[in-house]
Amino acid sequence: MIRDLCVHLDGSSGDKDRLEAARRIAVIFDAHLSGVFVNRLPDMPATDFYGYSAADFDEMQSQARAKGDKIAAALEGPLSDLDVRHELRRFDVVSSRWQQTILAEARLYDLFVSTLPQEDDHEAMALVESVLFGAGHSVLLVPPKCISTLDFSTIVLGWRNTREAARAVDEALPFLKRAENVSVCMIGDDELGRIERVTQGNDIARHLDRHGVAVELNPLPEGKGVGATLLEEADLLNAGLIVMGGYGHTRLREWVLGGATREIMKKSEISVLMAH
Repeated sequence: MIRDLCVHLDGSSGDKDRLEAARRIAVIFDAHLSGVFVNRLPDMPATDFYGYSAADFDEMQSQARAKGDKIAAALEGPLSDLDVRHELRRFDVVSSRWQQTILAEARLYDLFVSTLPQEDDHEAMALVESVLFGAGHSVLLVPPKCISTLDFSTIVLGWRNTREAARAVDEALPFLKRAENVSVCMIGDDELGRIERVTQGNDIARHLDRHGVAVELNPLPEGKGVGATLLEEADLLNAGLIVMGGYGHTRLREWVLGGATREIMKKSEISVLMAH
């Protein structure tokens, strides 16, 4: 059950869309909404190199806190207008810790809601990757242009028998139970034939039926790729939500999105729920 969700706010123009997306989902589930605002303070400079004095650094800190006060005050207005239970949670941390702070906060909620990052917004993409792979809960990403018409009555579920897909199914159950149509898409690959994919689909269909979710099994050829095939199927069914495992791999110490996951994030025109 989704009773507690959070959304990242930073004082930018994107806050309006992110907050409205979170509000609409909070209304659906009668959930509490927390806006998470991380006010970034300057990191301690290398004094010998930059020549900053302690007084200079204190002044930089004071200016950053004052800027945070203005942003928090500006956020209070939109938050107070919400028709759901809500709060603003503010954290003043050094810039090098801002992403880790949001990640730690996201672990305390049922769902992290945001807008789909723009292709050139590398910072927003990095934050979504961090929460997806590190929070232990799902992320729900909404394209800005479809926020006002959110409709989760038809859902496309990308399924293969993996840990990531199983996590996505579990996290998405509150949405699946409310849906009128759920299409379980088993997309072909080099390892499984159509009959094997249908068998796997029957297994997850049986599990979902025990939760009161009726599904339609949809074995599909891989075609242009997993991501493109899921997007085409969602468009064909006029779906309002794609549910899928969030796949990735480590590059040194950082998680990097897999190809299909990144393609969905970049190209989807409907909401996406991912879990890892």
